[in-house]
Amino acid sequence: MNKRSLAGLILINTVLLASLVVAVFSPQPASAQFGSGGGEYLMIAGDVTGRNAQAAVYIIDMRSGRVAAIMFNGSNNTLEFIAGRNVSEDTTRPANQR
Repeated sequence: MNKRSLAGLILINTVLLASLVVAVFSPQPASAQFGSGGGEYLMIAGDVTGRNAQAAVYIIDMRSGRVAAIMFNGSNNTLEFIAGRNVSEDTTRPANQR
């Protein structure tokens, strides 16, 4: 092996080591937390049945299986709670007991 090949291998190994260090020690992306529980939440915007030209935000707690629907009321600039369900409980009960 000549000096040029050895220098090339050392350079490649140095670049690989540097990229590994950057990947391991780079900060993780920030996660938003809601409340003190630090749960995992999913927010989905969607239409509201029975209301024209209005939409709601559906907030789903991924740990407990609860869903809350919240709508913005533009006339008085407030958030209105529409409804809430426990989806994990709904899926375990028979349909005639819901």
